[in-house]
Order: sequence, then structure tokens, then C-alpha cells
Amino acid sequence: MRALAYRTEAQRRRLLEDRTLNAAERELLRQIESRISPRDTMYTGDGAHYFKVGLSAMRVVEEALRHARLKSVERVLDLPCGHGRVLRFLARRFPRAAFTACDLDHDGVDFCARVFGATPVYSQTDLDALSFDTRFDLIWCGSLITHLDAPQTRALFRLFARHLAPGGLLLFSAHGDFVARRRMPSGEFDYMLTAAQVQTITERYAATGFGYEDYREGEGGYGVALTSPAWIRAQMAEVGGLSEVYFAERVWDEHHDVFGYIREA
Repeated sequence: MRALAYRTEAQRRRLLEDRTLNAAERELLRQIESRISPRDTMYTGDGAHYFKVGLSAMRVVEEALRHARLKSVERVLDLPCGHGRVLRFLARRFPRAAFTACDLDHDGVDFCARVFGATPVYSQTDLDALSFDTRFDLIWCGSLITHLDAPQTRALFRLFARHLAPGGLLLFSAHGDFVARRRMPSGEFDYMLTAAQVQTITERYAATGFGYEDYREGEGGYGVALTSPAWIRAQMAEVGGLSEVYFAERVWDEHHDVFGYIREA
């Protein structure tokens, strides 16, 4: 019921009156598709926050594009796409681009293909085995590294390196110092971890720059990850072939750090 089309459209229209939005953001918000899937776990009924998260992603994209000096975007990958919280904005910002929507959530991928015209690709847990039939000018990866253990994160970076076009821009988000040193210890948000897990993950982060805890015991590889900029950069250097052009703390949804890398043309 919360995701009925008339309701989400009304939420979008109310947000258009928000005076904190600039003219470009308001115009982009005016153009986007307001339908939200009832199976979208990122939508809890708060349309203002849902759409603002998409807008904050676009602020990051615009700033990183300037740093990368990337003028043409023809092929875009959204991984993980979910049900299009960010993709709906990317699709309007780059109306002539070809989009690929990829996620483990098949329903999300199907929704993005049906509603936003994206090419659907179902992801897999073995990221070294995942492949696309093209390279991308822009890759957006919002809130995936935040859930992967170290081997899976390195596999994801190898995937990016394989599929970023020469001159292309890769953007991905991570939980860094703000989450590790303030948000978790304060109890502001528990990230579905126990108090003992929060203590363990933050202590590991303080000692090594990386901390990870599974959501459930025995289900390794997917949970919550804390990654310092130094740790991220060390892994990217090991992969090779990509150069950092952008980094900003807490710029996506007010708590995610975002990194930008390009492949030299």
C-alpha cells in the first residue's frame, strides 16, 4: 500500500517544494519516474528520503565527472541496482545512454529493465565469474562494498577493472571513519549487528583499516564492512590500471564515503 503509484508521485511532488534543492536538482526530480516497486526494501514509506538519496548520488556523479573530465557517457552500469533508487535519476540525467542493471535480486533487475529500459543482468556471488558483454563509461556502485568481506571486495575491484572503458569513471561508496568511529559506537544505527559485533568490527577497523562481520553466523561473505581510505587504496593499487580522481567523505546519504577512479584512455 505504501508504494501505490499515486502516493509515491505525491511524495515526489512535495519534495519539489523543498527549498534546499537547487534548480538543476529540482528539474531532474521533476523528470524522474516516481513509481516504486512494492518489493523495494530501500523504500519504507518515506518518499522524501528515498528520492533525496537518489539526488545525493547525482551530486556525487556530477562532481566526479568534473574531476574526471568525462564529457560523454554512453554506457552505464548500476551494480547493485536494487529497484532503481539511483538508476531512475541516472536514466534521466543521461537519456541517450545504454544502461545495464545488475543485482542478485532478480525482481529488482526485472523492475529496472521494465521501468527504466535497462539491460538486465543477474549477478552472482562469485564475482570473478561475473562478466558483461561490454565496457562502461560510467559505473555506479552504491552500498555493495559496505556489505562484502575482504576477498569479495577484491573480486569486485577486479570486476570493475575488467569492465571499465578507457577514460571511463568508476564510482563506489564505502563505510569509513564516520561510520566506524561515530555512527556505530554511538548506537545511532546498529547495522543489524549485535553489540559484541559492533565492538569487534570497530576494533578491527581501528587496528587495520578494515573490519567485517557477517549478518548471520555461518553465512560468510555478506554482512557489514568498514573500509578506511588507506585500505581501499591499497586494494585498488594491487588491482592496477585505475587512477583515483575523486574522494569525498560522507557525501552519499550523509554517511557513505565515495571514491572515483578512471581508466586512462
